[in-house]
Amino acid sequence: MSDDGLPEAAWAYLRALDAELSDVPSGTAEEIVADVRAHIADALDSGRSADEVLAGLGAAPDVARQAREELGLPDQDRPERVGRTLSLVASAVGVLIAVCVSFLLPSTVPVEPIQADAGEPGVLGRLGPGIALLTLLPALVAAAPLVAPARVRAGSRLAGAIALTMFACAVGETGLYYFPLALVAWAAALVPWAVRRGAGGRWWHVLAGGIVAMPGVLVAVASAGGSVGVGWVGAALWIAGPVAAGALCAYGFRAGYAVTALAGALVMILAMAERGFLFAAFWLFGGLYLALGAAGYAAARPADGDPATARAADGDPTSPPVDGDPAGAPGAPARPRPEPATEADPEAAAPAG
Repeated sequence: MSDDGLPEAAWAYLRALDAELSDVPSGTAEEIVADVRAHIADALDSGRSADEVLAGLGAAPDVARQAREELGLPDQDRPERVGRTLSLVASAVGVLIAVCVSFLLPSTVPVEPIQADAGEPGVLGRLGPGIALLTLLPALVAAAPLVAPARVRAGSRLAGAIALTMFACAVGETGLYYFPLALVAWAAALVPWAVRRGAGGRWWHVLAGGIVAMPGVLVAVASAGGSVGVGWVGAALWIAGPVAAGALCAYGFRAGYAVTALAGALVMILAMAERGFLFAAFWLFGGLYLALGAAGYAAARPADGDPATARAADGDPTSPPVDGDPAGAPGAPARPRPEPATEADPEAAAPAG
């Protein structure tokens, strides 16, 4: 039976399968769809009905998922899990900033943090709980994708990141406090997109590790030059700590990213508690560490501590064909097929016998 003679139900199934594989490289997706189309044509030639053949294949999302597993391609659900994790982190950061602004920031007017009087009442004491609750609005914007419909979730993350960035830039000195939230929101918008397309890999880990280790390297150079005096405790905290975390991140270990995120959150909290001349630098530095660590932790696979593991998985398409190629499809391509099609082939071969 010619492929062009497939019934409309079969073409609808193939279109649905192609849509499910939209995040897969186009050449690989075309091969998968071509294999399934050939199987449907052979099964119909053997005398089976279209409904029977499609029922034997299984739902298009199931076929796409099993094809990804065989070919070592990223799981389609993984980008959504990454986005959900980072949205949760952004929401938590938004709540932390709201608490800091409401209780610790002396006023909502543009006041230099280094000039703030520690005895002056915070936003809650000056303007009441109603105004203080408004500081939670950015956290609600960051949390909105968690309840948004799936079809608009990615767009809502991007819109939230843009809105939070504009807010941080528009509200004067107070906006400085919300820049870390904007950074995490951008991570929630961009990292799932990168994971879905298989971007990053080794170069991402090396770049992230270099950024994490940079403060330790700078302090070490300054200490060696005599411009900064660092004791043993300072050396462990400001030199060994960042360098060790950077090395873990460079090798793709999730523990390195977790330590980086926690260190960033701790620096932000300490900067808020001890506002001083370098408050802005420490606050933004901690926000960068938090965003970078959270993004790397969410994107790294639990079992992929060594980036070589991921590269080995990417070689699966070149592995030998799986045993049990369809008996009713002579001359089938020697490449992995979606498992549901393989299971249904013996039934397709029976009428032919």
